[in-house]
Amino acid sequence: MLSIENFSRIAAAAQSVVAQRGQDFYGWVNSPEAQADGKLTHTSGWGDQQATREVSGAEAVSIMKRKLDGAYGERFITSLGTVAALIANGYSVRLVQFRKEAGVPFDAEGWTVMVIETMPIFHISPDDLRLEDVADVVEILDDNQAADVCWKQTNKIGEFAALLAGVCRSGLDLVDIARGASGFA
Repeated sequence: MLSIENFSRIAAAAQSVVAQRGQDFYGWVNSPEAQADGKLTHTSGWGDQQATREVSGAEAVSIMKRKLDGAYGERFITSLGTVAALIANGYSVRLVQFRKEAGVPFDAEGWTVMVIETMPIFHISPDDLRLEDVADVVEILDDNQAADVCWKQTNKIGEFAALLAGVCRSGLDLVDIARGASGFA
């Protein structure tokens, strides 16, 4: 379970990445668009500087990757405010990595998982939180099957409900709230 002191180290490590990447990494990126004639276009810039140009399929994929990387980085950073409140309210927050992780739709090797009250809430990219900065507070586990870190038959709707409830009040059963709001109670 993370203490507020260890959480502060994680927050500092994350802020270091943010400072290194800079504003442009987290700034808004428009999605490429497919036109009726099949051409792909991308609009960038603001106001009088806005421009639309044709892009290749590979460039469109690269733009979407940049958009998603920035959005997931922003998601992680903004989640830290929620995590701080959960820790202050006495809830268990852990950061773990699994040597083997069944059931995820991507290669999760090297990704850190935020676990709130035994619920793996979301994956943190190794680019957003560098393990070498916080290795002593991230637990390395064999797999994601143990009862204290496995999927609790929840979905994002239920998990959001649990997180918001836990931020507002201590002593709640967040797993029960998540399962109920997920429709699995």
